[in-house]
Amino acid sequence: MRYVGSNQMMPGRDLLLAAFRGLPHEDHPMLEAAGELAQLHEIRERTPISEMAKLDRRRAQLVRSIDLWVTLAMPVPCTAAWLHTETVGQIVDRLARMTTQAFVPLAHAPESVFYDAWVQLNELADAYQDLVDELRAGTRRLPDGP
Repeated sequence: MRYVGSNQMMPGRDLLLAAFRGLPHEDHPMLEAAGELAQLHEIRERTPISEMAKLDRRRAQLVRSIDLWVTLAMPVPCTAAWLHTETVGQIVDRLARMTTQAFVPLAHAPESVFYDAWVQLNELADAYQDLVDELRAGTRRLPDGP
């Protein structure tokens, strides 16, 4: 499960969530992309619709780069492995959006609204970790992407 020419492993949920919040992390291509995705989602919240195409193109590039990295880093799954519905890049992008929504606009929302957003984020982060574990074991395979 190593990236070609690297000793870096696929990051778990806690490292990924920290990268979304801009917390320091080891130099890792997925964590760098995750941090940038969170920044793009934060910018997107304040961007007029007419100017979002450039942000969305960059997001798509980052999603593809994550998917390429995962393809190179993960072991080849067994032929009987279940197909996941999303790529890792798509999940990371969705987590980045949810993190931004939970911590930026909802920071001053009523506690119950913030709590609900945090629960949804935590559930998706758990699903991400389950996927990472299944990819490492070779028991899950990923779609080719959009």
